[in-house]
Amino acid sequence: MSDGWERRQERTRREVIDAAGVLIAESGVDGLTMRKLAERAGVAVATLYNQFGDRDGVLVAFVSSGLDQLENELDAQPDEGPIDTTRQLFEALDGSFAAEPEVWRPIFASLKSGSGGHGMGEVGDRVVAYIETDFAKAAADGRFEVEVEVAALARHVFNTRMNRLEKWANGAIDWTAYRSSSTLGLELILASVLCDPHRRDALRRSGVTG
Repeated sequence: MSDGWERRQERTRREVIDAAGVLIAESGVDGLTMRKLAERAGVAVATLYNQFGDRDGVLVAFVSSGLDQLENELDAQPDEGPIDTTRQLFEALDGSFAAEPEVWRPIFASLKSGSGGHGMGEVGDRVVAYIETDFAKAAADGRFEVEVEVAALARHVFNTRMNRLEKWANGAIDWTAYRSSSTLGLELILASVLCDPHRRDALRRSGVTG
């Protein structure tokens, strides 16, 4: 009985999250209202408030669901090793954003008014924690030239990436410029703290050196 109820709840949650993506693609974040979402998902408005709290809760659930799927996909792939794991994470995230720009641009364009760093809140904290774990492995592996506060470095890398995403979402730069500037920013940050040969590799990836 309990398992059946939980499965129904999860199915409803999945349907609501899918419907939210459709509405955002059609009308942007402003077009995502609880009434429209309830109609599209075929549920009562009260059900949405019970499960998600409010529209911001729906957005957090939508982004978090995408991150869940991405983490599962990354877990199924071979371990890239310290530092390359962070690069792989950003490549996978960018792949998701590029696949559905009509959904992700309005979401990132709306984040400034949200809570937490860049409006990402607990979802952003999850990404930072993923990067921090990777950097801790790099530190244990002796890859840093200097003693690094991995939590601060992970947050700096995340915030730098979010700054570029925000510019893309608001039309200040196009996707190509976002990709090239994000790669440059990440690799120069890494080059500033890594020891050779990892530093040279980061500089090569940045395009600063051949």
